[in-house]
Amino acid sequence: MNNTLSESGDFYLLEALLDDDDREILDRVRAFMAEQVAPIITQYWARAAFPFELLPGLRELGTVGLPYTGYGCGGRSTVLDGMVAMEIARVDPSIATFHGVHSGLAMGSIYHCGSEEQKQRWLPAMARLDKIGAFGLTEPDVGSGTAGGLTTTARRDGDTWVLNGSKKWIGNATFADLTVIWARDVADNQVKGFVVEKDTPGFTTEKIEDKIALRVVQNALITLDDVRVPETNRLQNANSFRDTATVLRLTRAGVAWMAVGCARGA
Repeated sequence: MNNTLSESGDFYLLEALLDDDDREILDRVRAFMAEQVAPIITQYWARAAFPFELLPGLRELGTVGLPYTGYGCGGRSTVLDGMVAMEIARVDPSIATFHGVHSGLAMGSIYHCGSEEQKQRWLPAMARLDKIGAFGLTEPDVGSGTAGGLTTTARRDGDTWVLNGSKKWIGNATFADLTVIWARDVADNQVKGFVVEKDTPGFTTEKIEDKIALRVVQNALITLDDVRVPETNRLQNANSFRDTATVLRLTRAGVAWMAVGCARGA
């Protein structure tokens, strides 16, 4: 047995599935979390604040958009992506959640449901962390398993869409540059995806306070009041909740990897 692997807690030797380049990435993640995150994260937990000074270091890791091909992304395996999530969560699950929301849910929505033009427009900047993403599905009375019960609505008006409703517990939303909002089209009752950019009129966020867990994650209550989004910001390949569910399915494994990281960290 490889002593390095066994001493790290990798009892099933999953790292043996990785090539040398992948293991180098994982080593960089471990070093970053130990040297830059661990010494400061408790003070941010106490204040329920986000450590924006960590973003340059996260950018240098090259783990954002890791399993996607092209658009400045890593084109690596989903196994490596999961192990990265585990290593981040082992030190701090809030940073892992930030990473998962941005890289998995927000970028994943655009990667899997966006047109080629939309991927070219948003993904490279998101891979560099020049733009931060959020994922708006959960509502005050409706969870992420929603389909026909989604209460946020979208109405087509010429070349724009008018969105109304609210979302709750949306990670990264207080500071995100763009938020993927899932809304029910009143014309055909199908769920569609829209990229709402920061400072769009009628789009407001309110930080959820007094949390016990994941305090560094900036969750928000989002209100959409006649928010106008151009047709060019509607995800062109998101035409029903089945497409939403595809994004959820492809990111749920990352949540399991994070849970393993939390257990290892404990």
